[in-house]
Amino acid sequence: MKKASLFFFALFELIILSFPIKSQSLLENLQIGGNFQSDSYYYLPDSKIEAEQAPEKILSNNYLYLTFSTNYINVFFRFESYQNPILGFDPRYQGSGIAYRSVSYRNDFLGVTVGNFYEQFGSGMILRAYEERNLGIDNSIDGAKIEVNPTNGITLKGVIGKQRHFWSYSKAIIRGLDLETSLNSLFPNAFEKFPLILGGSLVSRYQPDMDSKYKLPENVLAFATRFDLSLDWFSINFEYAKKINDPTTRNKYTYNNGDGINLSLSTFTEGFSVLLNLHRYDNIEFRTDREAKGLELFLNYLPSATKQHQYSLPAFYSPSTQGNGEVGIQSEINYTLPKEITLFFGGKFETNIVAGFSLIKSIDTTRIDEFSYNSNFWGIGKELFYQDVFFEIRRRITKEFETKLAYIWQIYNKDVMENEGSPLYGKVKNHTLIGEFILSFDKRNTLRLELQHMWSKNDSTVAKEDKKNGNWLAILAEHSIAPNWYFSILDQWNYGNANDNFKTHYIKAIVTYIQKATRISFGFGRDAGGIVCIGGVCRQVPISYGFSLSITTSF
Repeated sequence: MKKASLFFFALFELIILSFPIKSQSLLENLQIGGNFQSDSYYYLPDSKIEAEQAPEKILSNNYLYLTFSTNYINVFFRFESYQNPILGFDPRYQGSGIAYRSVSYRNDFLGVTVGNFYEQFGSGMILRAYEERNLGIDNSIDGAKIEVNPTNGITLKGVIGKQRHFWSYSKAIIRGLDLETSLNSLFPNAFEKFPLILGGSLVSRYQPDMDSKYKLPENVLAFATRFDLSLDWFSINFEYAKKINDPTTRNKYTYNNGDGINLSLSTFTEGFSVLLNLHRYDNIEFRTDREAKGLELFLNYLPSATKQHQYSLPAFYSPSTQGNGEVGIQSEINYTLPKEITLFFGGKFETNIVAGFSLIKSIDTTRIDEFSYNSNFWGIGKELFYQDVFFEIRRRITKEFETKLAYIWQIYNKDVMENEGSPLYGKVKNHTLIGEFILSFDKRNTLRLELQHMWSKNDSTVAKEDKKNGNWLAILAEHSIAPNWYFSILDQWNYGNANDNFKTHYIKAIVTYIQKATRISFGFGRDAGGIVCIGGVCRQVPISYGFSLSITTSF
């Protein structure tokens, strides 16, 4: 990767020289931009919370992204430096170099990209190459991508390459095709009021069989079909994916084929909406290495059927998607009370109510032998993975004062989510009450107070060895002085821990300064750590104590 910049500068020059007549127009409207991010931590010892130690004390993740764009050509570079990776990130990121570089050319008919690129087919069930920096994920593809638009309403994509694996690449080669058709663009007269999108994808992974014990398939094929319909009052999104047998470490070398279904329905009108998500995943986890674990080398993305709770205490128990077998359902209702009702209860401001639930269970399977099982497509397994019920009400009392009250009930199978299904912890059951209050003193000064209390029961027989269990109380106070300053202090108190040694306060203070596109944040104190999840993809963040500094800017 470190020598890649020379190649791409040469390629950029070659593209320009290949268009001697149009080279001036190719370089018209040249724009240079980018962004920079730096996250650094100075770790201090803390015997009370048994904080993980960093021998070098200061750990730092740094990213510089540069773009050179014209009417037709774009050049991208991202320099990364991990000295060393902050705790919670894979230590194999250690080092510095150009981790992302690409050159692309595009006109109305054709788009060509060589180098690193991100891509997603449909909802991502068989292919999603993306970056999620907060999770330590960057599975960009290094190779070539071609996109053709033969007519309005038809898009054909083809990709080939290898996935990034820290500072190297996967052993496997990825090949993919995707076709998407917008019928209302292709046939505007017939489908003007029926905006239907149809799509289909094929993805193949080639990895040599280096195992003498099993006869492993070297070429693994996956395909998916989808449709999307969006009306003024209703929308539906459906995708079905199938993967040919792919024995891996993660599925314990089963030779079953895999499949997945994802269905999303929503209806909405003024002040009211209903959302329903359903999915079933059976052996559909797809990676570019049979031996990959953790967050390594994911080739696909499986959308979750749970609400992403924004508050810190219920976020301790965010579920990760189990691609090798789960059935999930999520429902959410959002309702804004009419002004007539609001006036009747006293007050002229709107009141918003949100309620919903999520349920995730195992699939119904029967083991045949060591390498295969029967799967009842319409059956639901007995094991509960996750369940929640939530209710939120937000109301502005006056022009200066706004309140939000919330209740969240969760059941979290910690063995499945954090211990690969082995019995150790049991299920965590908790109830959380939340109150959020926002008071604006004037146009510049605003105070936000957040109160949370969690009643938590852990069925684990090893609860006393668990650093985080039992009841919690959290208080967050934030004072903002627009448009530049934010001052906040957070206290998370695990007063109900089964082990008296861990009945402690996790207190942290943060000062943030914002100037146009630049944000600087400095913090000091304890981090309770836990599971950080985004869209069903999760990573473990360790408990820590010390100073933090974060800088982001764009230009």
